[in-house]
Amino acid sequence: MTHTTDPQPAPRILALYPRRYRAEHGDEITQLYRHATEGANPHTRRRENWDIAAHALRIRTALTSHQPLGRFTLTTAPYALAAAASLTASQATTTAAEAIRDTDTAPLPGIGGLMVCLATLAAGALACTGHWPRARALSALAMALLAAQAHASAWLLPLLATVVLMPPAAEPARTDRRLALLLAALTWLPTFPIALPVISTLGAGMIGQLGPTMTVLAWRTATKGRTTHHVPAILFAGLPWITTPTASPIGLTIVATALTLAWCAGRTAGTLPLNGMRRSRPRI
Repeated sequence: MTHTTDPQPAPRILALYPRRYRAEHGDEITQLYRHATEGANPHTRRRENWDIAAHALRIRTALTSHQPLGRFTLTTAPYALAAAASLTASQATTTAAEAIRDTDTAPLPGIGGLMVCLATLAAGALACTGHWPRARALSALAMALLAAQAHASAWLLPLLATVVLMPPAAEPARTDRRLALLLAALTWLPTFPIALPVISTLGAGMIGQLGPTMTVLAWRTATKGRTTHHVPAILFAGLPWITTPTASPIGLTIVATALTLAWCAGRTAGTLPLNGMRRSRPRI
Protein backbone atom coordinates (compact mmCIF):
# COMPACT_ATOMS: atom_id res chain seq x y z
CA MET A 1 0.00 0.00 0.00
CA THR A 2 1.49 3.32 -1.08
CA HIS A 3 1.04 6.58 0.74
CA THR A 4 0.96 9.95 -0.99
CA THR A 5 2.07 13.05 0.79
CA ASP A 6 -0.07 16.05 0.09
CA PRO A 7 1.06 19.55 1.01
CA GLN A 8 -0.70 20.81 4.09
CA PRO A 9 -0.90 24.24 5.63
CA ALA A 10 1.73 24.96 8.19
CA PRO A 11 0.35 24.54 11.72
CA ARG A 12 1.36 28.08 12.56
CA ILE A 13 -0.77 29.40 9.71
CA LEU A 14 -3.84 27.48 10.84
CA ALA A 15 -3.23 28.55 14.42
CA LEU A 16 -3.90 32.15 13.40
CA TYR A 17 -7.61 31.34 13.16
CA PRO A 18 -9.77 31.50 16.29
CA ARG A 19 -10.18 28.09 17.91
CA ARG A 20 -13.91 27.86 17.22
CA TYR A 21 -13.52 28.87 13.57
CA ARG A 22 -10.65 26.42 13.14
CA ALA A 23 -12.74 23.61 14.58
CA GLU A 24 -15.66 24.36 12.22
CA HIS A 25 -13.78 25.15 9.01
CA GLY A 26 -10.29 23.68 9.47
CA ASP A 27 -10.91 20.69 7.20
CA GLU A 28 -12.35 22.90 4.48
CA ILE A 29 -9.35 25.25 4.62
CA THR A 30 -6.97 22.30 4.44
CA GLN A 31 -8.71 20.85 1.38
CA LEU A 32 -8.69 24.21 -0.39
CA TYR A 33 -5.01 24.62 0.38
CA ARG A 34 -4.20 21.17 -0.97
CA HIS A 35 -6.13 21.83 -4.15
CA ALA A 36 -4.40 25.19 -4.69
CA THR A 37 -0.85 23.98 -3.97
CA GLU A 38 -0.91 20.54 -5.60
CA GLY A 39 2.15 20.48 -7.84
CA ALA A 40 2.67 24.21 -7.35
CA ASN A 41 5.98 26.01 -7.03
CA PRO A 42 7.23 27.54 -3.75
CA HIS A 43 6.05 31.00 -4.79
CA THR A 44 2.46 29.80 -5.15
CA ARG A 45 2.61 28.06 -1.79
CA ARG A 46 3.92 31.21 -0.11
CA ARG A 47 1.11 33.18 -1.71
CA GLU A 48 -1.47 30.70 -0.43
CA ASN A 49 0.05 30.88 3.05
CA TRP A 50 -0.20 34.64 2.89
CA ASP A 51 -3.83 34.46 1.82
CA ILE A 52 -4.62 32.13 4.72
CA ALA A 53 -2.83 34.41 7.18
CA ALA A 54 -4.64 37.49 5.84
CA HIS A 55 -8.02 35.74 6.04
CA ALA A 56 -7.32 34.55 9.58
CA LEU A 57 -6.41 38.09 10.60
CA ARG A 58 -9.66 39.38 9.10
CA ILE A 59 -11.62 36.76 11.01
CA ARG A 60 -9.97 37.78 14.26
CA THR A 61 -10.50 41.50 13.63
CA ALA A 62 -14.11 41.07 12.39
CA LEU A 63 -13.26 42.59 9.00
CA THR A 64 -14.93 40.03 6.75
CA SER A 65 -18.01 40.86 4.70
CA HIS A 66 -20.15 38.73 7.04
CA GLN A 67 -19.17 40.61 10.22
CA PRO A 68 -20.41 44.04 11.39
CA LEU A 69 -17.06 45.85 11.25
CA GLY A 70 -16.33 44.46 7.80
CA ARG A 71 -19.75 45.52 6.51
CA PHE A 72 -19.17 48.98 7.96
CA THR A 73 -15.85 49.38 6.13
CA LEU A 74 -17.47 48.10 2.94
CA THR A 75 -20.22 50.71 3.21
CA THR A 76 -17.85 53.50 4.26
CA ALA A 77 -15.11 52.84 1.68
CA PRO A 78 -16.58 54.79 -1.29
CA TYR A 79 -17.47 57.80 0.86
CA ALA A 80 -14.11 57.74 2.64
CA LEU A 81 -12.21 57.53 -0.64
CA ALA A 82 -14.31 60.36 -2.06
CA ALA A 83 -13.51 62.50 0.98
CA ALA A 84 -9.80 61.72 0.71
CA ALA A 85 -9.78 62.55 -3.01
CA SER A 86 -11.65 65.79 -2.33
CA LEU A 87 -9.16 66.84 0.35
CA THR A 88 -6.15 66.19 -1.87
CA ALA A 89 -7.81 67.84 -4.87
CA SER A 90 -8.71 70.89 -2.78
CA GLN A 91 -5.15 71.18 -1.53
CA ALA A 92 -3.81 70.90 -5.07
CA THR A 93 -6.31 73.50 -6.32
CA THR A 94 -5.40 75.94 -3.55
CA THR A 95 -1.67 75.48 -4.23
CA ALA A 96 -2.18 76.04 -7.96
CA ALA A 97 -4.24 79.17 -7.31
CA GLU A 98 -1.56 80.60 -5.04
CA ALA A 99 1.10 79.84 -7.62
CA ILE A 100 -0.91 81.65 -10.31
CA ARG A 101 -1.44 84.73 -8.12
CA ASP A 102 2.14 85.01 -6.93
CA THR A 103 4.67 82.77 -8.61
CA ASP A 104 7.57 84.18 -6.59
CA THR A 105 6.43 83.45 -3.02
CA ALA A 106 3.98 80.55 -3.48
CA PRO A 107 5.36 77.34 -1.97
CA LEU A 108 5.75 74.48 -4.39
CA PRO A 109 4.43 71.07 -3.29
CA GLY A 110 6.99 68.43 -2.39
CA ILE A 111 7.39 65.25 -4.35
CA GLY A 112 5.86 63.28 -1.49
CA GLY A 113 2.73 65.40 -1.36
CA LEU A 114 2.40 65.23 -5.14
CA MET A 115 2.65 61.45 -5.10
CA VAL A 116 0.01 61.22 -2.36
CA CYS A 117 -2.32 63.42 -4.38
CA LEU A 118 -1.82 61.42 -7.57
CA ALA A 119 -2.20 58.05 -5.82
CA THR A 120 -5.38 59.14 -4.02
CA LEU A 121 -6.98 60.63 -7.12
CA ALA A 122 -6.05 57.56 -9.16
CA ALA A 123 -7.57 55.33 -6.48
CA GLY A 124 -10.78 57.34 -6.64
CA ALA A 125 -10.90 57.09 -10.42
CA LEU A 126 -10.38 53.32 -10.32
CA ALA A 127 -13.07 52.95 -7.67
CA CYS A 128 -15.52 54.82 -9.91
CA THR A 129 -14.96 52.22 -12.62
CA GLY A 130 -15.32 49.31 -10.20
CA HIS A 131 -11.62 48.36 -9.96
CA TRP A 132 -11.57 48.13 -6.18
CA PRO A 133 -8.50 45.84 -5.76
CA ARG A 134 -6.36 48.42 -7.58
CA ALA A 135 -8.02 51.24 -5.66
CA ARG A 136 -7.13 49.50 -2.39
CA ALA A 137 -3.54 49.03 -3.53
CA LEU A 138 -3.17 52.71 -4.44
CA SER A 139 -4.78 53.71 -1.15
CA ALA A 140 -2.21 51.60 0.69
CA LEU A 141 0.54 53.30 -1.33
CA ALA A 142 -0.82 56.73 -0.40
CA MET A 143 -0.88 55.70 3.26
CA ALA A 144 2.75 54.61 3.08
CA LEU A 145 3.72 57.92 1.49
CA LEU A 146 1.76 59.83 4.14
CA ALA A 147 3.51 57.96 6.95
CA ALA A 148 6.85 59.15 5.59
CA GLN A 149 5.83 62.80 5.70
CA ALA A 150 6.24 65.04 8.71
CA HIS A 151 3.37 67.39 7.84
CA ALA A 152 0.53 65.24 6.57
CA SER A 153 -3.18 65.75 6.77
CA ALA A 154 -4.60 64.13 9.90
CA TRP A 155 -7.78 63.14 8.06
CA LEU A 156 -6.27 61.29 5.11
CA LEU A 157 -4.83 58.36 7.05
CA PRO A 158 -8.09 57.16 8.67
CA LEU A 159 -10.02 57.76 5.45
CA LEU A 160 -7.59 55.75 3.34
CA ALA A 161 -7.28 53.09 6.03
CA THR A 162 -11.01 52.41 5.71
CA VAL A 163 -10.52 51.66 2.02
CA VAL A 164 -7.56 49.37 2.67
CA LEU A 165 -9.40 47.44 5.41
CA MET A 166 -12.57 46.80 3.42
CA PRO A 167 -13.26 43.12 2.60
CA PRO A 168 -11.37 42.32 -0.62
CA ALA A 169 -13.93 39.83 -1.95
CA ALA A 170 -16.85 42.29 -1.94
CA GLU A 171 -17.66 45.58 -3.64
CA PRO A 172 -19.69 48.55 -2.39
CA ALA A 173 -23.17 49.12 -3.72
CA ARG A 174 -23.61 51.14 -6.92
CA THR A 175 -25.75 53.71 -5.10
CA ASP A 176 -22.96 54.37 -2.62
CA ARG A 177 -20.43 54.77 -5.42
CA ARG A 178 -22.61 57.33 -7.18
CA LEU A 179 -23.34 59.30 -4.04
CA ALA A 180 -19.63 59.22 -3.17
CA LEU A 181 -18.97 61.03 -6.46
CA LEU A 182 -21.55 63.63 -5.46
CA LEU A 183 -19.88 64.06 -2.06
CA ALA A 184 -16.48 64.53 -3.68
CA ALA A 185 -17.83 67.12 -6.12
CA LEU A 186 -19.80 69.09 -3.53
CA THR A 187 -16.87 69.27 -1.11
CA TRP A 188 -14.31 70.14 -3.78
CA LEU A 189 -16.14 72.76 -5.84
CA PRO A 190 -16.28 75.41 -3.07
CA THR A 191 -12.47 75.37 -2.97
CA PHE A 192 -12.08 76.02 -6.71
CA PRO A 193 -11.13 79.70 -6.59
CA ILE A 194 -10.07 80.15 -10.22
CA ALA A 195 -13.17 79.15 -12.17
CA LEU A 196 -15.72 79.64 -9.37
CA PRO A 197 -14.61 82.60 -7.25
CA VAL A 198 -18.11 83.24 -5.90
CA ILE A 199 -18.61 79.71 -4.61
CA SER A 200 -15.15 79.72 -3.08
CA THR A 201 -16.17 82.53 -0.75
CA LEU A 202 -19.00 80.36 0.58
CA GLY A 203 -16.72 77.46 1.45
CA ALA A 204 -15.82 78.91 4.85
CA GLY A 205 -19.46 79.25 5.92
CA MET A 206 -21.39 76.67 7.86
CA ILE A 207 -23.67 75.93 4.90
CA GLY A 208 -20.68 75.22 2.73
CA GLN A 209 -19.27 72.91 5.41
CA LEU A 210 -22.43 70.97 6.23
CA GLY A 211 -24.29 71.13 2.92
CA PRO A 212 -22.53 68.23 1.14
CA THR A 213 -22.86 65.84 4.07
CA MET A 214 -26.49 66.81 4.65
CA THR A 215 -27.32 66.31 0.96
CA VAL A 216 -25.71 62.88 0.69
CA LEU A 217 -27.13 61.78 4.06
CA ALA A 218 -30.69 62.74 3.12
CA TRP A 219 -30.38 61.23 -0.37
CA ARG A 220 -29.00 57.89 0.83
CA THR A 221 -31.55 57.65 3.63
CA ALA A 222 -34.36 58.17 1.12
CA THR A 223 -33.19 55.45 -1.28
CA LYS A 224 -33.97 51.78 -0.94
CA GLY A 225 -31.38 49.32 0.25
CA ARG A 226 -30.19 51.51 3.09
CA THR A 227 -28.81 49.83 6.21
CA THR A 228 -27.85 50.89 9.70
CA HIS A 229 -24.27 51.39 8.50
CA HIS A 230 -25.02 54.18 6.04
CA VAL A 231 -25.55 56.98 8.54
CA PRO A 232 -22.25 56.47 10.44
CA ALA A 233 -20.46 55.79 7.15
CA ILE A 234 -21.48 59.13 5.63
CA LEU A 235 -20.86 60.99 8.89
CA PHE A 236 -17.39 59.45 9.16
CA ALA A 237 -16.49 60.53 5.63
CA GLY A 238 -17.82 64.03 6.32
CA LEU A 239 -15.85 64.54 9.54
CA PRO A 240 -13.22 66.83 7.91
CA TRP A 241 -16.01 69.31 7.18
CA ILE A 242 -18.45 68.54 10.00
CA THR A 243 -15.96 69.18 12.79
CA THR A 244 -15.01 72.66 11.60
CA PRO A 245 -18.19 74.43 12.85
CA THR A 246 -18.23 72.48 16.16
CA ALA A 247 -15.66 74.63 17.93
CA SER A 248 -18.30 75.99 20.31
CA PRO A 249 -21.35 74.45 22.06
CA ILE A 250 -23.64 76.53 19.86
CA GLY A 251 -21.91 75.33 16.72
CA LEU A 252 -22.11 71.73 17.92
CA THR A 253 -25.83 72.12 18.54
CA ILE A 254 -26.39 73.61 15.10
CA VAL A 255 -24.42 70.81 13.43
CA ALA A 256 -26.28 68.07 15.31
CA THR A 257 -29.63 69.69 14.53
CA ALA A 258 -28.82 70.15 10.84
CA LEU A 259 -27.68 66.56 10.38
CA THR A 260 -30.70 65.22 12.26
CA LEU A 261 -33.03 67.26 10.06
CA ALA A 262 -31.28 65.92 6.95
CA TRP A 263 -31.74 62.35 8.19
CA CYS A 264 -35.41 62.99 9.02
CA ALA A 265 -35.96 64.52 5.58
CA GLY A 266 -34.50 61.42 3.97
CA ARG A 267 -36.64 59.11 6.07
CA THR A 268 -39.73 61.08 5.21
CA ALA A 269 -38.95 61.10 1.49
CA GLY A 270 -38.25 57.37 1.58
CA THR A 271 -41.69 56.60 2.99
CA LEU A 272 -43.77 58.79 0.68
CA PRO A 273 -46.72 57.04 -0.99
CA LEU A 274 -45.23 57.88 -4.38
CA ASN A 275 -42.36 55.45 -3.78
CA GLY A 276 -44.79 52.71 -2.84
CA MET A 277 -46.87 53.41 -5.94
CA ARG A 278 -43.81 53.08 -8.13
CA ARG A 279 -42.86 49.77 -6.57
CA SER A 280 -46.35 48.36 -6.81
CA ARG A 281 -47.12 49.62 -10.33
CA PRO A 282 -48.55 46.72 -12.34
CA ARG A 283 -46.63 45.38 -15.29
CA ILE A 284 -48.08 45.66 -18.75
